[in-house]
Amino acid sequence: MPEASVLSRPGAAPSGTPMLELSEIHTYYGHIHALKGISLKVMQGEIIALIGGNGAGKTTTLRTISGMQKPRSGTLSYLGKSIVGSRPDTIMLQGMSHVPEGRRIFGQLTVRENLEIGAYTVSERKLIDQRIQEGFDFFPRLKEREKQLGGTLSGGEQQMLAIARALMVAPKLLLLDEPSMGLSPLFVETIFDIVQRLNKERGTTILLVEQNASMALAIAQRAYVLQTGEMRLEGPAHEIANNESVRKAYLGED
Repeated sequence: MPEASVLSRPGAAPSGTPMLELSEIHTYYGHIHALKGISLKVMQGEIIALIGGNGAGKTTTLRTISGMQKPRSGTLSYLGKSIVGSRPDTIMLQGMSHVPEGRRIFGQLTVRENLEIGAYTVSERKLIDQRIQEGFDFFPRLKEREKQLGGTLSGGEQQMLAIARALMVAPKLLLLDEPSMGLSPLFVETIFDIVQRLNKERGTTILLVEQNASMALAIAQRAYVLQTGEMRLEGPAHEIANNESVRKAYLGED
């Protein structure tokens, strides 16, 4: 991959105060330096794609943002306030939800029970029921399987459930980690359609980590390319998609 100067566009983000901003973040796993001074911005209403190969640090980036992994240095702010060192549940209460890689639904619980767990910070029963119904309206297939155990759902249905569970807290910002992983082509298209609908119909801001780079870049406004813990490229998604090095490394072109 080329150095960041080839396509780096620090001023490409819309003007104004970012909803989420990382600056010179360094995150470690023991002695392993996973994130090496990365910076990124997410503005309200955007879909941002974060792409890169295996081991690039994409999942670590989301874990650092959601409080599951504490950075050793750098600044991290959400809605204008620092969230470095904040607990994941505290961050979630501020309007951020994280759908982890691998879905991680509760297989021995029903679809409805999984959704109720997603609303564990919501105290009003009426509001919980309302959000479950909103989830069923958005994901009709889940309504059809309301009493079915999560572990008996297909991979695509489980991904729908994982997203619907994250929406139970009505997040302003949704972090999605590899939502298309292991899914059939039909379900991949369905999941990406859902991502776009969440953004357009609900106004949900989305930071999308995805190995299906071509589809991620097709729906995002801006994109970042992460390589071995360093941010190599950033800019409008269509320009990233047309970059020769990106096309060879991540879009399967010779």
